[in-house]
Amino acid sequence: MKKKILLGLGLTTVVVAGIGYVVTKPYFDEKARIELLADWLDTNRGDTESWLHDYEFKLPINPKVADWNTENVKLPQVLFTIENREDKSKVSYWALNIDGTDPQLLIPEGVFPPPVYRSTTDYAKYMSRSPNGRYLVIPQKNSTVLYDLENGEVTNISEESGSTRHDIMWDRDSTQVVVKKRDELLLVKLDTKEVVKFTDVNGSYARYMTSFAKPYMNQSEQAIYLSYNPSLAWFGCGWEDDEYLETFGGQDVPKCGNTFVFDAKTLKLVDRGDFTPVSYDCNVWGGKYGDGFYCLGGEGGGKVYHSGRPSEKMGNFRATVDLLAFNGGDMWFVPAHGRNITRVLHQPTENSPTTEMIYTYGVNGERLSAFGLGFSRYVIEHKETDDWSESLYPLPTYADIEKAKAVLEERNHG
Repeated sequence: MKKKILLGLGLTTVVVAGIGYVVTKPYFDEKARIELLADWLDTNRGDTESWLHDYEFKLPINPKVADWNTENVKLPQVLFTIENREDKSKVSYWALNIDGTDPQLLIPEGVFPPPVYRSTTDYAKYMSRSPNGRYLVIPQKNSTVLYDLENGEVTNISEESGSTRHDIMWDRDSTQVVVKKRDELLLVKLDTKEVVKFTDVNGSYARYMTSFAKPYMNQSEQAIYLSYNPSLAWFGCGWEDDEYLETFGGQDVPKCGNTFVFDAKTLKLVDRGDFTPVSYDCNVWGGKYGDGFYCLGGEGGGKVYHSGRPSEKMGNFRATVDLLAFNGGDMWFVPAHGRNITRVLHQPTENSPTTEMIYTYGVNGERLSAFGLGFSRYVIEHKETDDWSESLYPLPTYADIEKAKAVLEERNHG
């Protein structure tokens, strides 16, 4: 009988403790959340228009390579590399939900060396994944490679150095990818791994086009826009140079305009016109994955445009950035160093004064600033609506901010 009584008392104690945990956990979670808001408010000198949230996550021990198929992916993901601390020549490639959950190993250590890193640029930020999840385009020191996650096949798609800007556009059905880097523009047919060069389609003289023109992509049109400075003679309006006529003269398109438009499936010229702001007003810095571009320097410095004929101004951004996407009226960027995501809201919401949210990521207690951080095009744009953004850390409300201010006041006078 005593045993039964003791056992009953033990169960009661466990139940009471469990109830206490369930009841108190939300309180402490909320307290910690407000404390973090107060920390940022203090760091940011009271500014409530810009906010930062850091997602902390841990890598699984002895992970297995994840299934490459992204059919069931519900949230956008970031791509990143993890360097072996004991042997820096070894690096693994990972995917992570944008809310810091479900890290997945894509490529184990030993397959590739670390991507190139120069100055403040980690060229891993230019790696990109196909919409179906099967393929990765990865910059390497002396080349750019295509990696097939299904069978581990590696295809060299370019012999030029990978330490240059990459503009990458996948076909929606994952049948091909177009890669623009320096003076190369390449179309890769994914089923056969065949590489078609821009000059293969348009002639050797077309290399001047890719050398001088600034690219930006239009995913919805499956088109490549190449913007150029009209002062360059070969691109001049009405130019009757034999090489120009031989290259593009046979196309039934206008002979004038500062922007050439090419079909992404064939690399053939389909249109020409003044679709981009003039170079004095806008030095095009192409959208990394979005249907638009950012103006770097000049009179138009900091302006963001949606690609089109002509382009449409969407908003302003004050720093050197790569445009990720437009989504639900918001603009998404990755800064030049490529280590966080910035979301710029079109305007404050009814419940929050914040118009800029910065999302950073920390792994095993360290920020991903120590590692490569890239983005899959499909994971930002694979949904037509912005409902996935609801999974991100929410904008701080006016009530949250007042609570954080009260915490700061208590700290300063406590």
